[in-house]
Amino acid sequence: MLLVATMLTIGTALTVEGFTTLLRRPHALAAATAVNVAVVPAVAVALVHGLALDGPLAYGIVLAAAAPGGGTGTLLAYHARGDLALGVSLQGALAVLGLLAVPAWSLAAPYAGAAIGGAATAQVVAMLIAQLIPIAAGMWLRARRPTLAERVHKLSRRVADLLLVTMTGYILATTATQLAAIPATGYTTFALLSMVCLAAYATPALATPAARRAVAMTTTVRNLSLALLVAGLSADATRVSLTVLAYALFHRVALLVEIRIMADRASAAGSAFLAVDRLGGLL
Repeated sequence: MLLVATMLTIGTALTVEGFTTLLRRPHALAAATAVNVAVVPAVAVALVHGLALDGPLAYGIVLAAAAPGGGTGTLLAYHARGDLALGVSLQGALAVLGLLAVPAWSLAAPYAGAAIGGAATAQVVAMLIAQLIPIAAGMWLRARRPTLAERVHKLSRRVADLLLVTMTGYILATTATQLAAIPATGYTTFALLSMVCLAAYATPALATPAARRAVAMTTTVRNLSLALLVAGLSADATRVSLTVLAYALFHRVALLVEIRIMADRASAAGSAFLAVDRLGGLL
């Protein structure tokens, strides 16, 4: 439900012209993809080895970091006033590449109970389809019935926001008593990875602040469903899954703070541009 509402919100805000513009700057998409599939997982592997983490904790951290393309990334990019065409294109590419990234990077974790099965592939394909259908429907509605699309956009955005807050609260409520079992070094790793993901704002080849905001949001939201699916195939499924959930919760809190900062900066920049534009008209 959250995924459908999120993608419908994005679809009703997108235009074909936005994707046409994106095709003229493929380097931005390629650079952002490399950050998600190579840089973030590599940093996670380096951290678990550098901090001497092992077992289910290390495995859960690597799984979460190696699973890019979380479904709410574009919704948060929207709230941060990011480039939606870039965010959606990046999320689609990452959902597919995650099929290769997760099993490949999981082998680098210091954990002997890993198990990668074919079920993960079918799950990610289903999630990708679930993302594309409401996006396409929203874009069609915007092109054919713009007034209705605006109404649907407002409603789906409110539903998506409510479901996102509810899901975060549910994760916190159901795991609160277990989170204390995660050592301080685990939370230190979460914090460092959050900073690395948000640093994607500085990815080379991103020409505009909107593109940087979209990449930062999309990078920080990892594919929780894929990470949990693979975690469930491990020998210590419960402990690995707890680590993935704790990782996701920590990142969501960091994102809420960062979104507010980015949105405020975007509003300030927009107001300044409008003032200059009006002054130019008077002159």
